[in-house]
Amino acid sequence: MTTINTINTTTIDISLAKLIPSPANVRRTGAGAGIEALAASIQAHGLLQSLVVRPKPGSSGQATDRYEVVAGARRLAALKLLAKQKRITKGTAIPCRVLDADGVDGSEASLAENVVRVDMHPADQFEAFHGLHDGGAGIEDIAARFGVSAHTVRQRLRLAVVSPALIQAYRDEALTLDHLTAFTVTEDQEAQERVFGQLQAWQRNPDTIRRLLTHALVPATDRRAIFIGLDAYAAAGGTVQRDLFSEDRGGWIADPALLERLVAEHMEATAEAIRAEGWRWVAIGQEAQAAAWNMRRVWPSKVALSLEDEQRRDELASRYDELAEQHNRSGEDLPEDVAAELDRIDAELAALGDKQDVFRPEDVARAGVVVTLAADGSLRIERGYVRPEDEAQPEPVTPDEDGGEGDGTGETGTDEEVGETPIGGTVTPIRGEAEPEDKAPALSAALLAELEAHRTAGLQAAIAGQPELAFRVILHGLATDAFYQRYGETVASFHAYPPALASACPDIADSTARQAMAAAEDSWRTRLPQDHGALWEWLQDQDATALLGLLAVCVARTAHAGGRTWTGAEGSRCIAAQVATAAGLDMRQCWTATKESYLGRVQKALILDAVREGAGAGVARRIAHAKKEVMVADAAQVLDGKGWLPAVLRVPGTTPTVDSTDASASTPIPMAAE
Repeated sequence: MTTINTINTTTIDISLAKLIPSPANVRRTGAGAGIEALAASIQAHGLLQSLVVRPKPGSSGQATDRYEVVAGARRLAALKLLAKQKRITKGTAIPCRVLDADGVDGSEASLAENVVRVDMHPADQFEAFHGLHDGGAGIEDIAARFGVSAHTVRQRLRLAVVSPALIQAYRDEALTLDHLTAFTVTEDQEAQERVFGQLQAWQRNPDTIRRLLTHALVPATDRRAIFIGLDAYAAAGGTVQRDLFSEDRGGWIADPALLERLVAEHMEATAEAIRAEGWRWVAIGQEAQAAAWNMRRVWPSKVALSLEDEQRRDELASRYDELAEQHNRSGEDLPEDVAAELDRIDAELAALGDKQDVFRPEDVARAGVVVTLAADGSLRIERGYVRPEDEAQPEPVTPDEDGGEGDGTGETGTDEEVGETPIGGTVTPIRGEAEPEDKAPALSAALLAELEAHRTAGLQAAIAGQPELAFRVILHGLATDAFYQRYGETVASFHAYPPALASACPDIADSTARQAMAAAEDSWRTRLPQDHGALWEWLQDQDATALLGLLAVCVARTAHAGGRTWTGAEGSRCIAAQVATAAGLDMRQCWTATKESYLGRVQKALILDAVREGAGAGVARRIAHAKKEVMVADAAQVLDGKGWLPAVLRVPGTTPTVDSTDASASTPIPMAAE
């Protein structure tokens, strides 16, 4: 018969004061961990396992009345802690097994107790905690009895409600504890098992499990949840699925529809209050904010505060500085009451600052407001966005009712002029000098568009050779759109497509200006890399002179001289005219008055005006009674080389007035055949 070796021990009760740690105890690492929890357990459940001790020898080798604890050092430390906390006395009798001094070595006994022991499987622990809770024990009571926090108890109880199939997989080591905690984000065991079944082993990581189980929920960190607040959401009947194992103990909104309704109600209430301010429109939500990126924004003007508000602001600022100085010196976290007071001061100072921002009534009537949620869940109210359709549109000039071709007696132009389309589809008639009350005849729409095309070609050619001017042109266009008004007047648009001059003037390619522009473009085409993919690297290698030269041509090819007059009071306010003046544009180098370009396409009165200005009043009187065909031929001859320009082509400050003082005496006039 096999026998089991026994250790010669005697179990006796020994006063706690007589128990001391033994150097023979083999546990070194982690010996002091979890002492508080062990102490709580001993107080709640008693000392379930006796201490193993041996008599402490004296200096002469004889036994004393004190005992060394060779197995159970953590239990001894827990008992000492209870005595220190006055929960037990130092004289409390502790059950101990006393080793025979001549028997098993103390170190061997300590080693045997620690090595052969197997810790309880966590799954068993979870289920045991759940059994206690089901038996009526409260979470706080369980926490106190086992010396752990209430949160730890909740975690273990949550793990106990994971699907039994997953608990078994954890026991079988098919899942880790991290996997198991990820499944606790929902108490729906069917959902847990479904996700477990659809994931391959290599896909089972905690983040993936959480994501699949919460994909239809709204995280508690969502801006909408922060805006409403979890307390308000819960008060409205909503529930929160908590993740008890995340560091921030976050969770998910289980009723997204309720959350959306609460957000909509709050934001609509805010929008209604803003509408009362008189804005043209108020839009809510992220889509409205995205649409606002393409809108111009007007800004408020700063106004002075009232004396009372100024005094209040000074008081608040002084109090803020006082509190900040007092508590910054300590270097410690601010007390809650101080932090709350500083927040109140900040809010009141911000409200006073808002009083200084005042929009003009006309801006309020034209602009709108976008109400959105910021990323931190705060309400963002952005006032002053102007939709393109609400921009102040430039006022068109109504063409003269009797405008058109002919000489005022019913004559019309040639058939080729019919159907010509002006640039941009519309034309603003341009007047030169002040007109008499009976109205001078106007240019035809087709001719006017053609002249404007020549003017644009000339302006392009002038800008192309002046990089610094081109730089200012592009800045003017960008700044106008960004800081002034969407339909503000600019010279150049910043895409790569030039205006369709040929649609208004089929022969524009033959003009001096257009040929100069084409030559500049061709020159750059030969310098640029053929492959578009190499363009950026090429640009990186160029110096400032080359880059500005390229910029000038790119800006110039998109420039448009517009349809406004460049002369008189209106011309002084015309941006295109100002740019043309800065460029030193002289349209006499770009255009000449001929039968085809002008004289044969206007009324007789305008022909005589041209001759009067370019060749003198006497010459004009001599051809005044000629038929139009003869008048056109005579006018072309006398104006040849004179540099006369119609008003639409004159550049303020750079196009000199034609000196025709003696023109009638020096210019031969052919006899008109009657």
